[in-house]
Amino acid sequence: MSASDNYEKTIYSDEVVAFTTLAAEYCKFLNASASFSQKDFVDRALKLLAILYVKTLSLPAVEATDADMIEKSVTQEEWDEVHNAVARKLGRFDQYTETLDPLAGDDAMTSLSEGFADIYQDLKDYVMLMQMGSAEMMIDAIGECARNFREYWGQRLTNILRVLHHLQYSGAKLNTTDAIIAKQEDDRPSWERNGQTPNDNYWDE
Repeated sequence: MSASDNYEKTIYSDEVVAFTTLAAEYCKFLNASASFSQKDFVDRALKLLAILYVKTLSLPAVEATDADMIEKSVTQEEWDEVHNAVARKLGRFDQYTETLDPLAGDDAMTSLSEGFADIYQDLKDYVMLMQMGSAEMMIDAIGECARNFREYWGQRLTNILRVLHHLQYSGAKLNTTDAIIAKQEDDRPSWERNGQTPNDNYWDE
């Protein structure tokens, strides 16, 4: 079997397809965070991150051939947009104490929104490469994403889960009415938008 065939087998394996689908769903969810109430955001994020952790563990063991050459698509501005949107959504629940090394008792104050945005950055970079990259680039993307999970954002994810679990089941008073529905263009005629019936004069206009 050629290297190209091995690449194809890995890229289109059930594990990679499932993870890629979930990664794209995570990015879509954060981009639409304002459209969920605070309560719905916590509920959906808890479920999504729990599944994401398991699916990342299932990625095949491949190594990026040249990590320094892997393209990054998420800009600082995009990271800031995601971070700020999640911070606004979580409000006073955003800040928490993160465990950096549970064996050493190494804790630090941070924010859920920062963790969400950091995971978003890695997954969005990954998704973009899987959509537009060559087979070699996609293999590198899988290896790099799995490595970053092991060394960095996997810990961030589990810490976020800990806080979300507390918010979900501790009786925290989460807002249920703060969802913002994007206004869509309404191209109906004015009489229909106003709930009226057209009269003869309308047809003469």
